[in-house]
Order: sequence, then C-alpha cells, then structure tokens
Amino acid sequence: MSLQNHYVIVGDTPLARNSYREFKQRGQTVRVILLRQPDDTYFQAEDVIIGDASDTDVLNEAQVGAAAAVLALRADDSENAFIVLAVRELQGPAKTVAAVNDSKNLKRVQRVKPDMIIAPQVIGGEVLAMALSGEELSSDAILQMFHSSNRA
Repeated sequence: MSLQNHYVIVGDTPLARNSYREFKQRGQTVRVILLRQPDDTYFQAEDVIIGDASDTDVLNEAQVGAAAAVLALRADDSENAFIVLAVRELQGPAKTVAAVNDSKNLKRVQRVKPDMIIAPQVIGGEVLAMALSGEELSSDAILQMFHSSNRA
C-alpha cells in the first residue's frame, strides 16, 4: 500500500505512545518503527515496522520519502540524531523531529539540524518554574519552548 503525507514515529517511549495516540485520534496514518516487537498491543499491528530506523532500508519500508514527518522519539538522544541523519540521507520532503531527553545533548542534536527538537524534561522544568513563579502560561510562551534547530 502506497502512503502519502503520513507520520513515522520511531521508538516506544511514553512520548512516542502519546504522539501515536494523538495522531490516530486525528485520523492520521501512522507507521511506528520499533527495534523489536512490543510486549503489548498498544500499537496496531498494521502500523508497526520492526527494524533499525537509522537503516535507510527500514526507512524506505516506512515510505519516509512520502511522509509528512519523521519523529525520532527514542530514549537515546544519539539514536535520535542518527535517525535524523538517515532521513536526511534519503532527501525526501519529510520534516524531522528529534527528542532530546538529556539537556546536555541539546547542542549536539541541534548540529544534525532536525526541523524541530522537543526536549520534554527541559520544557517540563520551564513550565513548572513559570507556573510556580506566577508567570503567564500562554500558548505562545509554551510554543517558544520548542527548540528550533536554527538556534545555536
């Protein structure tokens, strides 16, 4: 089956699972790349591809060349960076999103130039500090916390 403008999620982290759920609730087509078969049935079987997402053959199986975005959401920041590099190697139009789980790796992941970086631990800390300090929590303020790869 040929896919177009679908989303490819890599990883089986809480962020990956929540992203999968949200895309599915919005009626989007999603493929999930996992290193091994999951122990539960959270992901629909037809959405799962087993393999290493830093391997371009596996990315081609997920049809990333026609995807809207590839979300590298593994727990290991270096793996997320290599996934972004592999997607770039295929030179498709898909936007790349990389999760950064340890703030010390943020600048390193920025060097691979994903279209968007999400750092849940960093964002969570900022939101907590803002809320407890009485600062305004507007949607604009929260959107500013999503670190662009263009920041150095």
